[in-house]
Amino acid sequence: MASYCVMVKGPCRGKNCDFWSRVKIRKASIEELTSGIRDVVIRCHKDESMTLEDALHEYWYQIGVRDLKKLCEEEPDLCAKMTAAEVRAQT
Repeated sequence: MASYCVMVKGPCRGKNCDFWSRVKIRKASIEELTSGIRDVVIRCHKDESMTLEDALHEYWYQIGVRDLKKLCEEEPDLCAKMTAAEVRAQT
């Protein structure tokens, strides 16, 4: 049985814990997230083997998101904010 985490008020996820990344995303404005995404996309664009999807995944991983699917299941509002930043970064 997994140990209890007082931060997430549930079972500890160990290396897959993304509690603080969720806090960072919650506190950041969409403009801040968009700017960060653009920086990573520009950097990754220089590496022609990397797709846009890979660059977005890399950005969220750098923030600390370990399981994007799980995050979107557990916090759809936060996922919507992330998606809005991704869309805005592509325009």
